[in-house]
Amino acid sequence: MLGELLEEVGYKVEVIEAFRGEALPADLGARDVLVVMGGPMGVADIGKPETPWLAPVVDLLRSRLAKDWPNVGVCLGMQLIAHAAGAKVVPMTDREGRRLREVGWGLLDFVGTDAITRGLPASMEVLHWHGDGCSLPAGASILASTKVCPVQMFRLGRSFGMQFHPEIDGPTACLWAKEDAAFVEAANGSDGVRRLQEESPLAAQRTYALRRRLLLQAIEAVTA
Repeated sequence: MLGELLEEVGYKVEVIEAFRGEALPADLGARDVLVVMGGPMGVADIGKPETPWLAPVVDLLRSRLAKDWPNVGVCLGMQLIAHAAGAKVVPMTDREGRRLREVGWGLLDFVGTDAITRGLPASMEVLHWHGDGCSLPAGASILASTKVCPVQMFRLGRSFGMQFHPEIDGPTACLWAKEDAAFVEAANGSDGVRRLQEESPLAAQRTYALRRRLLLQAIEAVTA
């Protein structure tokens, strides 16, 4: 959905699969939007031989943040923006130090007032899929939160990050549940995959309009 909306407002979308060794764009400027999507790796994997693309992505983000050029980060992408801005990104744990994972369709609570959340309800249902969380970067405004993950969405100048996945449709969520079964079960138990696949088609359908509005307003806000 994110690519569709970018094209809808006049952008030409170029997909770079950095994890496959494709070179990062060297000619992005202030009028371009860098969108960094998600993945199963994390900030802790920066510098590892099997994830050589992470450090160059962070360097590119850090350069654009310094110039306040527009960036959008989704899940891992948000964590990389936070890391590039100097914030901590660590595995989520409870008070006893046990690992926490937030996976599946659940409510997101909006915080404060911003053009990105204009006209949206106080809470909306989105797809969560992560085990790491970040602190709020210096100078950023927090826009959304959940009980498990206090920083779910933030805006830093002309950069915007969201820990959840508003761009995903029902079939994709079902495919992820199958391909990432171990992570889903670690979060939601042995029947987690089945339950997620059963609920995703209807959940994606009933949340479509709000998710679309959120993404469109985010694009408008960081490119204004």
